[in-house]
Amino acid sequence: MASLLREAHPLTLKVMRLSKPALADTQLLPADSAESVLAQALRDIEQNNPTQSGAVFSSDVQAGEGMAVLDAQPLSETLVLPRAFGTMYLGETFAAHLCICNESTLVVRDILVQVSMQTASQQVPLVDTGDAARQLAAGQPLNLQVVHEIKELGAHVLACSISYLSAQGERRTLQKSFKFQVANPLVVKTKVNHLARDVLLEVQVHNATPKAMALERLRFDAAAPFVSQDLNATAEGQSVWGARAGFMQPGDVRQYLYRLRPQIDAESMSVEQERAVQYATALGKLDIVWRGQFGSVGRLQTSQLLRKSPGMFLIEIESARVLDGHAVVEEPFVARVRVRNVSEQRMAVVAAVNAHKHPMVVVCGPAQHTLGELDVGESAEFDLQLLALAPGVQRVGAVVLVDSVSGYTREVDHLLDVDVRSS
Repeated sequence: MASLLREAHPLTLKVMRLSKPALADTQLLPADSAESVLAQALRDIEQNNPTQSGAVFSSDVQAGEGMAVLDAQPLSETLVLPRAFGTMYLGETFAAHLCICNESTLVVRDILVQVSMQTASQQVPLVDTGDAARQLAAGQPLNLQVVHEIKELGAHVLACSISYLSAQGERRTLQKSFKFQVANPLVVKTKVNHLARDVLLEVQVHNATPKAMALERLRFDAAAPFVSQDLNATAEGQSVWGARAGFMQPGDVRQYLYRLRPQIDAESMSVEQERAVQYATALGKLDIVWRGQFGSVGRLQTSQLLRKSPGMFLIEIESARVLDGHAVVEEPFVARVRVRNVSEQRMAVVAAVNAHKHPMVVVCGPAQHTLGELDVGESAEFDLQLLALAPGVQRVGAVVLVDSVSGYTREVDHLLDVDVRSS
């Protein structure tokens, strides 16, 4: 019996999560007549229990005459506080109210409070009174509030430790912990497509919560050496998703597109800078801000989005174009090709064309071009004289680039596409 009395603490601790309320649901209860005995009884129940009963709807009375318009809505104007802890999502802000109360008849002195949030990777202190000891008279409460931004998934533990001096002068500690899980509100998937030096980034955002949300901001912050261009708006600046662009119902999926370009223009880019662009793996981060019910705010910032580096060839093709813009069937045309030495040594480049690889466009001029010696970073051009045999969009390729010094060879199967017209 003495051990039980020794373990009893004079202090009690209660923790309540602070969250936004919700509108109470109503259930429409039809009655034959607004003046019937049943309708009057239902109204009495509604007045006594506004959050658990429904509105009385009479088939004889139109909305706006014998009843308010809101009475016919599935939601009432009554606010309801959460009855349970609920679900916590990544990016939200956890807020809780702590009430420490002296339930004894004696004064409790030298009270020290420590509160921390523990995760699998870290422990974040939220409250630490330190040397500022307090005392509580009989029945006196001590109220504290803690706030913490959720940045990790998985289990979280709110650990509370209250140290005090008992009436016998003994230092005692009251410890309590409250565990909850953090879920992912948004599922983000990405897809990377390469377009020469540029990168096309497709982003898919899925609302994984059971409630609707409003996306307030979805921004992509590109990492060096890229700058991003948002392709999710029309020429007039309107969102491609229309007027309800920010609203996502549970399970909704939205797709967004961004174009990443090098910070430095291709014409003024050195070999080292081009290598930095081609071998860069980090693309940037997504910064998403959304709002839930009653304006509750959540923010999610992804880690660095990565790509598999496409690398680069020792001989790069800077450009390939048809001089006249298009070609005509069975009439010669010229395609100008510009190549660049991006290796670390001087090269002697020779370009050759395989005339039988793409039979719809044949060579009607020299099949081999000697470009001479190219220093590191130096470029050279050569012209291909071609003849198209059929209309439509035809592929030009089958070009082989050879360095006669080192023996390095690069085969280019697809050089460019040509718009071939009948006349």
